[in-house]
Amino acid sequence: MANCQNSNERLFGGAVVLEVADGCPDVKPADGDWMSLAAGTSKGFDFNPNTVTSDADDGGGYVETIITNSDFTISFEGEVRKKDKLDQYGVGKFIEYFAAELKAKRQPGIWVRMDYGPVEFIGYMNITALSSDGGTNDIVTFSTEFKVGDASTIEVVAADALTFTTDLAPTKSVATGSALNMPVVVAGGTSPYTYVWKKDGSTVSGQTTATFNKSSAASGDAGVYTCEVTDSSLPAQTATSTACTVTVS
Repeated sequence: MANCQNSNERLFGGAVVLEVADGCPDVKPADGDWMSLAAGTSKGFDFNPNTVTSDADDGGGYVETIITNSDFTISFEGEVRKKDKLDQYGVGKFIEYFAAELKAKRQPGIWVRMDYGPVEFIGYMNITALSSDGGTNDIVTFSTEFKVGDASTIEVVAADALTFTTDLAPTKSVATGSALNMPVVVAGGTSPYTYVWKKDGSTVSGQTTATFNKSSAASGDAGVYTCEVTDSSLPAQTATSTACTVTVS
């Protein structure tokens, strides 16, 4: 088949990808920090909601069900290959990390990102299963599973959602008279993007690019900054950066 841009055939194998990134749950990895775990053969998710029901007959004869929480799980199966050509995190590093965290009496937490059709799952999760099976050849299979390690990090977003690949740091300090530069980078949605920088909730005049740039900071520039980015799609998507508290000394 010719190199048809809309052909699914050329996606076989590459579509089954789960990415991981090292780090702590309080800082979301930058886009360049994510690496594919291994050559995947299958992937899946299970929200596995926990429920309670009411037997009281106050709903017209129907038992009412309430979801109390979700035991969210991501599963992934892949292949361990000798001298694999993928630019990946690597199964060896993954196994070593899991064993080292247990030996140190820490939770084996890791950032996980998985595309699943029209949505993308992102979150800081604990490795809750890790096993391998195979013969003595150079390709054996392995299975792993992840459950939520930090509930505040879990995101389910549209695959083409407008997101920050480079976000603002939580804090920034500059000296009086020094340059104040704060860049953001976004991906997804439809370019071109519109940037609105705000300080303490009010729009900062003249700052309309992906980088906040002031050549000489003054004491009045201290405050809490955010950047609101809007794309050109219809309807438009808008995303807001993390808040950055700037101090000028």
